[in-house]
Amino acid sequence: MNPPKDDLIPNQPLSLPEKYSHLAPKEYVQALMDFIEKHRQWTAIHIVDFITLNQWEILPEDWRQTLLPKDESINEEEWIDSIIKITAGSDNEQWPESLRAFIRDTRDISLSRVVTSTESNQVTCELNKRIMAGMVEKKIHEVERMTPVVQKIAKDHNVKSIVDLGAGQGYLSRSLAFKSQLKVLAVDSSEIQTCGAKKFDKKVVKSLGEDVLNLHHVTDFITPDNASSILSKWSNIDENEDERPNEKWLLCGLHTCGDLATMMLRLYTSSPEISCFVDVGCCYHFLTEEDGTNGTEENIKNSGFPVSDYVRKAGLKLGSTAKMLSCQAPARWIDQQNETLEAYEHHFFRALLQLMMVEKGLTDVSVAPVVGRLNKKKDFVSFPVYVKAALKRLKMSENTFSIEEVENYYNEYKARKVDKQIIIIWTLRVLLAPVLESLILMDRWLYLDSTIEDSPTKSISLWPLFDPVMSPRNMVLVAIK
Repeated sequence: MNPPKDDLIPNQPLSLPEKYSHLAPKEYVQALMDFIEKHRQWTAIHIVDFITLNQWEILPEDWRQTLLPKDESINEEEWIDSIIKITAGSDNEQWPESLRAFIRDTRDISLSRVVTSTESNQVTCELNKRIMAGMVEKKIHEVERMTPVVQKIAKDHNVKSIVDLGAGQGYLSRSLAFKSQLKVLAVDSSEIQTCGAKKFDKKVVKSLGEDVLNLHHVTDFITPDNASSILSKWSNIDENEDERPNEKWLLCGLHTCGDLATMMLRLYTSSPEISCFVDVGCCYHFLTEEDGTNGTEENIKNSGFPVSDYVRKAGLKLGSTAKMLSCQAPARWIDQQNETLEAYEHHFFRALLQLMMVEKGLTDVSVAPVVGRLNKKKDFVSFPVYVKAALKRLKMSENTFSIEEVENYYNEYKARKVDKQIIIIWTLRVLLAPVLESLILMDRWLYLDSTIEDSPTKSISLWPLFDPVMSPRNMVLVAIK
């Protein structure tokens, strides 16, 4: 394991977008909220309603005419390529200025996810092949970059004990503990995950010896209410008894899901034993959300968004579709164009099925029956096959629609270019994903900034740690009390 380097942490703890760099953090957050409210109709739409609610009309007419020309001679591949490239900020001088401004504005207001040569994810640790057992390429990329950051912060602040919350199979924990001076407590609420992690540990110890890992796994759910007692228990394993009363901990997590990330924030700010915090969150669609103005004290205390008083007092509510949208990764769409186009076709199938069900009186226009996950390889080979599979999941007769009906619907709406309309709107809509994620991240930054007491060592940093194509949730939030 390579020793942590001195240039791991950016000199500037928070880099706002260039156009907004003159603003204070709260002013930037206000700009984000205003922008999101301005485009609320984009974040609130759902694919099942695309045809039934005529969502194509959301676009200004000149945008529709520009992006979906009536000229039948247009090259299909070139057209698709030009639309998908919008996700990278590409536009055309011939497009309406309002469209170009929308593309430009979404890019300008979002926190940068791009890792430059001066930022820390260019510094990696070389993982021992025994430590890498069970890791896919993406996980290796993440652990190689997060390990030296955590080790550097621990070293700089004289912390020798780490809590990895939501540790799962222990990939990050194992890397942190390997041949280091750190004691690592890997905590997960799943006994299955903990058992799996211990099996990996045994293989490492068998190959490399007992003394290579100072790592302890526990199945538990640490909260602000029980943190002190749990950490006190595990502090007792420290060999130096004189250090027990003053033992400090670093709390970390790699891709902590939904409310786990915000619970960790509260755990950190309320626990005097925990002096440092390093976390990369994910799964924003699982965040619980309260009104913020009418929520009870208990609901506000436990909600996943917002966590800062500033955003809460603004009364902003994202809603389920906006939270789902915030998880999208437009940076990936060009590199994974085939997968993107497949997803668009699936969207078209679902929207068309909804129309068929509404027109046949099987559901109301305001109700979207939940089809759930279907087999991507078997159930989407054609629209008739999809309809049959979806009806089965909905416990409806496979004969609800005749083959002729299904094919007629498909041919009619394909001829109307509804599939292309979906490609356009969903591509433009995904540009708002980084804006939404920026607000979620800045809400957490503000919470830490307002909650942690001022001190000479206080610091709250936020920067891109992973390659955004390899690992879309790549922003690391670091705090020092």
